[in-house]
Amino acid sequence: MTKPVAVGALALGAALVLGFGVWLGRSASPSQASQPAAGSAPTNGGAEPAPAAAPVRPGRASVPPPPSVRRSAPTGSVEPGLAADLRDHDPKVRRAAVKEAAADKELDPQVLLVASRDPDLEVGILATEALGRRYADGSVAIKEMIARATDKSLHERVRTSALNGLGLVSHPDAAATLVRLLATGEVFERRGAAILLVHQEAALAIPALIEALTDADEVVRDNALASLRSRSRGRDFGPDPAAWRRWWQSRSR
Repeated sequence: MTKPVAVGALALGAALVLGFGVWLGRSASPSQASQPAAGSAPTNGGAEPAPAAAPVRPGRASVPPPPSVRRSAPTGSVEPGLAADLRDHDPKVRRAAVKEAAADKELDPQVLLVASRDPDLEVGILATEALGRRYADGSVAIKEMIARATDKSLHERVRTSALNGLGLVSHPDAAATLVRLLATGEVFERRGAAILLVHQEAALAIPALIEALTDADEVVRDNALASLRSRSRGRDFGPDPAAWRRWWQSRSR
């Protein structure tokens, strides 16, 4: 009977030792559990431990984008091929490139600002018309439109495109520029200003339009009269500046 008891006691003792060892292993910190014992050999055959792989940043593709993807840089930048074509020696290539740039609403407007001064007239007009649309949606500063509308080194058609973009949005600086051009500008500037002032604040536009009824150019006079009729809610005093002044002064009281 003593032999089975001895065997049972040994088994119980082994179980207690094993349980105690398991408890010790669980109570160790993760860093302690993962570190090898001092003086132990590396597990990769003696080589230095391999560096940890860099974490993958959320949202970043793990493979290069396909060739059909237009941009590999931040939104708004221009792809290298388009940038090169906008500087190509062949104006036909630059025209095609600026049309593509003008259609891209996310493209940096600086691309169009540069292209508006291109030596090729068509490139300059296309770029400036696109700038007018960007100005209307607030992504181009008014000073850039005024600079191109008043830069006498640019072709008058480019300046007219800038003037159109500037004048279609009501703004005190735009109105002041148009008033000045209507009084002292070249014929094409006065003609354009007489039409575009219809979109500007009445207090600035109407007195200038009344004065333009005496302009030496018939088209300027006709344009000014058309704008006055549009702003007077059906009133029509014809080409008589004195009658228009009386009406405007009566409104100012």
